[in-house]
Amino acid sequence: MKHLTIKDFDTNKLEKCSNEFRSNIPFKHIVIDNFLLEESAEKILENFKINENWVNYSFVNNYKKYGLIDRKYMDKNLNEILDELSSKEFLSILTKITGINNLFLDKALGGGGLNQVFNGGSLNIHTDFISHITEKKWKRVLNLLIYLNHNWLDEYNGHLEFWDEKVKKKVTSISPIFNRCVIFKTDKKSFHGHPDKMKLPPDVSRKSIQLYYLVEEKGPMKLYTTRYVGRPKDSFYYKFLIFADTFLNKIYTFLKRYHILNDKIASKILSLFK
Repeated sequence: MKHLTIKDFDTNKLEKCSNEFRSNIPFKHIVIDNFLLEESAEKILENFKINENWVNYSFVNNYKKYGLIDRKYMDKNLNEILDELSSKEFLSILTKITGINNLFLDKALGGGGLNQVFNGGSLNIHTDFISHITEKKWKRVLNLLIYLNHNWLDEYNGHLEFWDEKVKKKVTSISPIFNRCVIFKTDKKSFHGHPDKMKLPPDVSRKSIQLYYLVEEKGPMKLYTTRYVGRPKDSFYYKFLIFADTFLNKIYTFLKRYHILNDKIASKILSLFK
């Protein structure tokens, strides 16, 4: 691996990472800064120009959010990084940190890939889909995020928030600074998001790479979609909008599982609501 600094972690460092991952609250996670070589991380920024290849996810719960999942529109540097993040060597390191065996990366990058959120955007508190949309035996168990935001200020908002399982209290807040990696276990209790509307300068967006790691179950899993929830301070009306968007997302996910709709079609529909 030539792009990841974690390749140089010795046994003691990996054991320390594992202890940190297992003990962090409100659910297992770890933050690793300077995750990529500086030059490799800088080159990724060349992939963030919005064009027709980006998917529009923007509605209520993913407001002003766009994603790029098709690797043929990503440059050589980024594709090499993605290959390393799915390699046996990195998966072995990931297993040592998390204690989860038989991990593999969703190479189709479904719902992940490059993500970009613009001024006024937000991501409501939620738990992620657990069952893969189309591969019915695949269970999602880990999220890996790499942030790519230079000179990020607290006043912008956009911090990754981890909430308790009853969504009554924010427990952890993580700034999305450049070359910071966050790895966390995802299940029905891992509530997270960046729900406050961002206040960004005209030339700034919140940039990240988002990857999902899975294990294969013995039999097909019931479809469990993303569950968005309101915070205690959110108004009744906004909570209703969150619920309505979540319901529509369930319908869309079902249609996507049976290949009736796809992200490109959904993107064109959502663009009508600008």
